[in-house]
Amino acid sequence: MGRLVHYDLMVTGFSQNCRVISYAGGREAVVIDPGGESSRIVEILKAKQLTLTAIWLTHSHLDHCGGVAALKRYADVPLSAHPIEAPLRARVVEIGQMYGADEDLENCPEPEQSLRGGEQLTFGPLSFEVLFTPGHSPGHLCFYEKSAKALIAGDAVFAGSIGRTDLPGGDSETLLASIHQKILTLPADTVIMSGHGPDTTVGEEARSNPFLS
Repeated sequence: MGRLVHYDLMVTGFSQNCRVISYAGGREAVVIDPGGESSRIVEILKAKQLTLTAIWLTHSHLDHCGGVAALKRYADVPLSAHPIEAPLRARVVEIGQMYGADEDLENCPEPEQSLRGGEQLTFGPLSFEVLFTPGHSPGHLCFYEKSAKALIAGDAVFAGSIGRTDLPGGDSETLLASIHQKILTLPADTVIMSGHGPDTTVGEEARSNPFLS
């Protein structure tokens, strides 16, 4: 991935992949999808001597945003997310109780920067294109760094699978359209960094994902 440096940690009982993104030789970092266990995220930032500059959300299900409030207490940096998912952010604790989650999750504050797709998020030498990829959730986003051949894909697509659509606001036809139009059109060697499970590539999912044939 060249200039892109990332540190990944699986957080909470939902086994969600939180990503700490930086760049070669840099001391800035962006955290994507801090679903919980923010103390572990802070440990990585400190161990790698990184300064947190922003938090981005692919979407606002509790396992992707339940740790935002705690992380912002560590560093008061701007949060970027889709505005349509405000009801999800306001109900993290309530929804967590419904699922029996025993993690120390908190309701997620509202973003200082609203993303709807088409924006360019730049820090250091990296520039991520924001892709609007609804279906798993109504305001789902992916972050694509062309030069690094990397896609932060959230829960849109996984290795051999796709995001569930049986949660409120999910829609299978919309998700499939998002994947085919926004993700499978990327170069085949683009690495897909999903919200759960191992990384994969666009080419591999185009060839073998049974949900996309």
